[in-house]
Amino acid sequence: MSHAYVTALVLVAVAALAARLVLPVLPIRRYAVQLSVPEAAVIVIGTVGLVLHCGAMFFRASVASWPGGPTVIRVVDPMGTASITWYAVGAALIVVGLRHQHVLVVGTVAASLVAVGLTMYDGGPLRTHLDAIAVAVLLLVASLTACTDPPGRIGSAGHARSTR
Repeated sequence: MSHAYVTALVLVAVAALAARLVLPVLPIRRYAVQLSVPEAAVIVIGTVGLVLHCGAMFFRASVASWPGGPTVIRVVDPMGTASITWYAVGAALIVVGLRHQHVLVVGTVAASLVAVGLTMYDGGPLRTHLDAIAVAVLLLVASLTACTDPPGRIGSAGHARSTR
């Protein structure tokens, strides 16, 4: 995974999230559901876990310099049961945090995270795995941008909870 790839993913994510500030149609009010503080926290924790997982595999030198980094690398890099568990827990936390969103949002994000996991551990080409990561990141960011309201937003026009 190159730094250019990571930079491109970050820039696309920042651009999508920034679109919320300039496009009055975002979020899509018909589908917008307000996240609670715990839901947002769970999504952030899951995302940080997945970023650490990727960092331990692709950017060992950087992660090794962080407090606890060498331990993360020892757990994740061998791609054994501990690595699979780390990935599955991070992905599950994101899905749990999104559980009150529209069923298509939850299903799409969940399916993309499953695809990342499968392409990571199936022994297939790295390019396929990187493509799956890009799709998952884009779908998560698009879902958060288009279909969620942040916690505590005053005057939110979105639904308090989804019933779909």
